[in-house]
Amino acid sequence: MSSLPEPVECGHEEADTQAPQPVAGSKSGLSDEEAGFEEQIRSKLPAMPLPEIPAPNLDLELDMTSILGTSSNAEVAKVQKRASKVLKLSQENEKLKAELEAMTARLEAAERRREELARRQQMVMDMPSS
Repeated sequence: MSSLPEPVECGHEEADTQAPQPVAGSKSGLSDEEAGFEEQIRSKLPAMPLPEIPAPNLDLELDMTSILGTSSNAEVAKVQKRASKVLKLSQENEKLKAELEAMTARLEAAERRREELARRQQMVMDMPSS
């Protein structure tokens, strides 16, 4: 019974990097017929060279302006002015918060006095006259 020869891989890596080599039947484990068939297939494969890969540009020198972009003096002045305004507004905000807390404390104290006066007046009215 005759066995069919194994299919030969036709990957670019093997076909491009290896030239057809003579196959000896006893060394490769193939019969003379199979070795001849493999040699025929290898001889018919096109010898295609690998494409050239260009060398990468390895210029790794970067400065901060290339990362952050160029900024003019006008842009820097605008940013500083904006930062100054934000600082002033935050200080004013803190001042207003403190004033609000003081007003709230005075209002609560006034409400407590009013309630105390209302209780005293009620007690005076409820006292039996003698």
